[in-house]
Amino acid sequence: MTFLPVVERELRVAARRRGTYWGRFVGALIGAALAAWVLLAAGDTNETVGANLFAVVSTVVFLYATVAGMLVTCDCLSEEKREGTLGLLFLTDLKGHDVVLGKLAATSVNAFYGMLAVVPMLAIPFVLGGVTHAEMLRVVLVSIDLLFFSLSIGLFVSALCRKDNWALGLSILIGLTLVVGGPILSQLRNFQYLHGALLSSPAAGCFLAFDDIYSKNPHAYFWENAAVTQLYAWIFFGLACRIVPWSWQDAAVGKRMPWRRGAAPVQSVRTRRALLEVNPFLWRVARPGRKRLLVWLMLAVLTLLWSRYSRWFSSSLWDPGMDFLLLVPAGFVLKAWLAAEASRTLSEDRHSGGLELLLSTPLHEKDIVRGQLLALWRQFGPPTAAVLLANLIFLIVEMRRWEAGERRAFLAFHLLLGGFLAADMTALSWVGMRLGLINRKPNRAALLALTRILVLPGVMFVVAIFLWSTAANTNDPISAAFTFWILFGLAADLYFGLGALLKLRAEFRTIVAEGLARKRTPESAPNPAPVLAEAR
Repeated sequence: MTFLPVVERELRVAARRRGTYWGRFVGALIGAALAAWVLLAAGDTNETVGANLFAVVSTVVFLYATVAGMLVTCDCLSEEKREGTLGLLFLTDLKGHDVVLGKLAATSVNAFYGMLAVVPMLAIPFVLGGVTHAEMLRVVLVSIDLLFFSLSIGLFVSALCRKDNWALGLSILIGLTLVVGGPILSQLRNFQYLHGALLSSPAAGCFLAFDDIYSKNPHAYFWENAAVTQLYAWIFFGLACRIVPWSWQDAAVGKRMPWRRGAAPVQSVRTRRALLEVNPFLWRVARPGRKRLLVWLMLAVLTLLWSRYSRWFSSSLWDPGMDFLLLVPAGFVLKAWLAAEASRTLSEDRHSGGLELLLSTPLHEKDIVRGQLLALWRQFGPPTAAVLLANLIFLIVEMRRWEAGERRAFLAFHLLLGGFLAADMTALSWVGMRLGLINRKPNRAALLALTRILVLPGVMFVVAIFLWSTAANTNDPISAAFTFWILFGLAADLYFGLGALLKLRAEFRTIVAEGLARKRTPESAPNPAPVLAEAR
């Protein structure tokens, strides 16, 4: 019998994928770009340059290890459950740890190789000076611990959930709770367990690994935190191995949640009947009250946390910039949620063949796109309007409280936040639908949409500010920052948003029928040779 057969099979498959090698190349390219950026901006001694480069590359590696693991594993087992293939593995003598280790090997190869490609950049500061070999080894150890920690969380949630959106959201929630929960508790007044709260966070190792903090604290703190991170990872990994053998069964047909058993569906039927008169696809997508209530609940939680901020950290809610602690997270969560919902319906319907059935009816593809847009704005329109109203209220209050110089800066910030919230939400709805139509996995389509609308303009903004600061001596860097922000943000919204809308209208039916790559027309068969023709 082969030892860990699923692991061997998944490693062989990963070795034949082009993405395995492209991931390493992109990781090395990003690491080299970061190193070049820091070295070009440096103007100090080699020791200082090496320390700064080491801090920048280490921070990027830490963030990548914390996020990448959850993203690549949160849907590895739940996807098998949705397709009904996970139960086939347990018809053999495979155990839970065989399947979980196989999925861990399949999903962690690209993530580990991507991180491994950046690690050699940490050797450049070691050559320049200012960084010891022990410090570099501790950073590598913390990065591996964080990657295993995030991979284990994704495996646990994927074994527990069946829907990919629930798996992604729950994994992010668990990861954030464990990473930032301890530091937040340590900032509370009269909190007695400060040492335990800090060491319980896996993020504490990111700071304890550096020589400046490692030398000022007992060395045992670093190893205790590393042991706690490993304990978290092995607990989640063990729970995944325990859960996966029985989590693949389908739920009982007709089983309803306890809080829904006595619900009267009269109002729901009336609402959906009204939606059917507006647009048939809107009737098919919309769910009265459920998803919309979750969006409002999210905004209520963020508002509650923001209102408690002054009591926890002894500050005033009307201090300069405090309102952005509410508006920026609320806007980002709304955009990410909209991208996920925009890509989900079309991706699932195309994968199941539902869109082909719809297009065989008199329903036009423009009606499908319009119905999806109406469903999105029905769910996210009122919450977005509430955030814009809060933005306006904060602006009015700040215009009355602060001086003329501060008023100008706050006015520009609030106008940009409100304007880009509306523009990004519109562009994300179109880009999300387009990418959901051509991608098999809705989570991947949502991440690609956020990358095009939010991440890419942000990266271009940072690069432009860096080049502007090094090439020109300007007395008003804030105006330049606002100019670049508006330029790159609007360019991304117009280019990707309008491009996705035009492609949806022009290629919708073709993509549903033939996929993204159109089928080639069959070539005519060559004429047979004269001898064969006479034989026939």
